[in-house]
Amino acid sequence: MRILELDTGLFPDARTVSAALRQMDPAHRVESIDLADCLRRRSLDDEAWERAIDAILGSDLTITT
Repeated sequence: MRILELDTGLFPDARTVSAALRQMDPAHRVESIDLADCLRRRSLDDEAWERAIDAILGSDLTITT
């Protein structure tokens, strides 16, 4: 299974969820995209958004932390 973690920095238990996802990594493909800093500074360019959208569309499960 392809799992995508979108790290937005919005949830207080994000570290717990991230740690759990890292334990799943051997059995599943886990990818993480750090959007927290980029969203605060609005520094994500169009190419980075395209990569994020492609990752979302290509994942079986997307988790926002």
